[in-house]
Amino acid sequence: MSTDAIVMLREGHKELRRLIRAYGADRNPGVVDQFLRALTVYTYIEREGMYPRVSALAPETELMIMEFREEHHIAEVLAGELQEMPADGIAYAIKARFLMSIVERHMDSEEQMWFPHVRATVGRKELQEIGAWMARLAERAPRRPPRRTAQDAWDAVAA
Repeated sequence: MSTDAIVMLREGHKELRRLIRAYGADRNPGVVDQFLRALTVYTYIEREGMYPRVSALAPETELMIMEFREEHHIAEVLAGELQEMPADGIAYAIKARFLMSIVERHMDSEEQMWFPHVRATVGRKELQEIGAWMARLAERAPRRPPRRTAQDAWDAVAA
């Protein structure tokens, strides 16, 4: 497997898209659990590995990174709420689909705008180093989204 950071993130996108399609096919809550695990690892390595390094190497991308961080936050809140909900209800299915649509939009933005700019701006060696760091982060990444309460969500909005 390549340690190029962008290649690694694209592979993460492929897995997330596969799970989104699988859920759309049969609305199986087990697929949502797999999706939440994959999303938790993906967002962790991106937030802790890719974003800080690219921000330092390509500071002109900071505004986009800030937007991506906010999308991660929203996805994390929804994921935390999902894991607390009964999986057999309509609200669960609606929230799962909404989360997946946010994640798809996020991945599209990265692939269409951010990755090409990063590829053109950040050197190959640096992308390899970032990818190697992300691989190490993935080994210790959380596997479940953080638990969120209604108060946590309110506190985040009020901040």
